[in-house]
Amino acid sequence: MSVDAILKEVEALTDDERNELLNRLHDQFGQPEISDELKAELDRRVAEADANPDAGYTLDEVIAYVRRKK
Repeated sequence: MSVDAILKEVEALTDDERNELLNRLHDQFGQPEISDELKAELDRRVAEADANPDAGYTLDEVIAYVRRKK
């Protein structure tokens, strides 16, 4: 079966069935491996966000910014 044929079948699934399919694929293939360098950078960013929780933007601020850019 081709990828295109599979995608056609997936489009016919309900949302719940698609979620189940995604969960099963995730369980089968797992998370992609990341480099030590990327892991260190992600850990640094999480630590920075935890240390400065008010340094980010609210959802409303982000939405307003995106709408101004249109």
